[in-house]
Amino acid sequence: MPSSELRNKTAKALLWNALDKSGFQIIALLVGIITARLLSPDDFGLMGALAIFTQLSNTLVESGFTSALVRRKENRPADYAAIFYFNVGLSIIIYLLLYISAPSLSVFFNKPPLTDLARFLFLAIIINSLGIVQNIVLTKAVDFHHISLADLSSAIVAGIVAIVLALMGFGYWALAWQVVLQPTVRTLMLWMFSHYRFGLRADFHIIREVFAFSFFLLMMTVISTVVRNIYNVCIGRFYSSALLGFYNQANKFQQIPSTVVASTTSGVAYPILARLDHDARRQIAYLRKMMRITAFLIFPVMIGLGSLTAPLVSLVLTDKWLPAVPYFQLMIVGSLTFPLHSLNATIITVRGASHTTFMLDMLKNALILLTLLFYQRIEYMLIGFSVAGVVSWLADMIVTQHKVAYSILQQIRDIAPYALISGLMFLLVKAVGYLNLHALSHPLPDLPLTLLQILLAASFYFGTLYLLGSKVMSEALQMLRNKSAE
Repeated sequence: MPSSELRNKTAKALLWNALDKSGFQIIALLVGIITARLLSPDDFGLMGALAIFTQLSNTLVESGFTSALVRRKENRPADYAAIFYFNVGLSIIIYLLLYISAPSLSVFFNKPPLTDLARFLFLAIIINSLGIVQNIVLTKAVDFHHISLADLSSAIVAGIVAIVLALMGFGYWALAWQVVLQPTVRTLMLWMFSHYRFGLRADFHIIREVFAFSFFLLMMTVISTVVRNIYNVCIGRFYSSALLGFYNQANKFQQIPSTVVASTTSGVAYPILARLDHDARRQIAYLRKMMRITAFLIFPVMIGLGSLTAPLVSLVLTDKWLPAVPYFQLMIVGSLTFPLHSLNATIITVRGASHTTFMLDMLKNALILLTLLFYQRIEYMLIGFSVAGVVSWLADMIVTQHKVAYSILQQIRDIAPYALISGLMFLLVKAVGYLNLHALSHPLPDLPLTLLQILLAASFYFGTLYLLGSKVMSEALQMLRNKSAE
């Protein structure tokens, strides 16, 4: 393939991939807001109790084969057939085990509806397995156009059905149908878009070969999945469905901005840092710029949301979700550190220390697991979550300082201005709210007050950076332009 054609294909793939990730997040956010307004915290709590089993099962069924087969130079029809039969067979076995275990799950969580709900919800595991090979084929062909269409279309269809069922009073079954319909539509579209078909003949030697590569990756993903969902299990076991629902919403909304910022900055930084690996001075200069951009993006968003959590929740999700506010606020510090952790992990990996990156992830996971000792109070666990984020970030900085000439003091200096300005912005927002409540004879209603606070916060943050002569805004825009142009 000519280099110009390859560049064009890569640029289109990156564009569609970015559209897929951002579009999916937006659709999920909108559907989540609408269903949260229509359904109760108990409904979301029941779904949250089962989340770990669905996600862990899908991880085991996929078994890391996607990464292994995409990097493989050539895959034969018999190889794809073997992977397909293995995936589907394993998914059926896992489903049957979970089907039998459903009553025990109901007893463990002390939530009787979970038996029927689990048996229906876990059908998504089998459905997901039917599309894994077609996803591999399209990914290997760099056909992100059709993968993105399948992802976005399935999210829209499943979201609309969930909203309609919620309006009709189906409660948590509306969310269950969303979970099952989404992979169903996606799998059908992947088979429609991929014209590749394999026969009945299968060569199962590929399983052993690919599994040797994917085992380590699979174990990492399994551990991360368990840790990511462990609070759901703990809260679901010892607390009510409603409290689990409140935690689920708080956790979901704190993850969105931190994940988007982390994936954007680290995704852009990795190839460029790798390209500059022969030039230590330029590599460190670029890393520091990306660290400033990351801080510029994440601090005002998370601290701004922290200052306006209660009115935003009341306006967007309604007052019934206000108990989720303190949970969200307690996780803010942990959310702030995630993009910083991700960027440190990127440079450590670029320097050829992927094993060290794994150990740092395991340290963070171990610290989060330790917070389960404080299960008597959800608030204590969430404070522990933020402490774990800070401690693991400090460990990241120590390793980064060792691997590259980027000291802990330099890293703190690079992010400090954005943290300080965001902190002052927080005080401004709170001062406006206090004056509205205590100094005005006719206080502004919540909606105009919140809009005013957002406008003042944004004006203060960007205005202060402009007056200080900061170039980070233009650098951030340039980063996004480069990402879409690469």
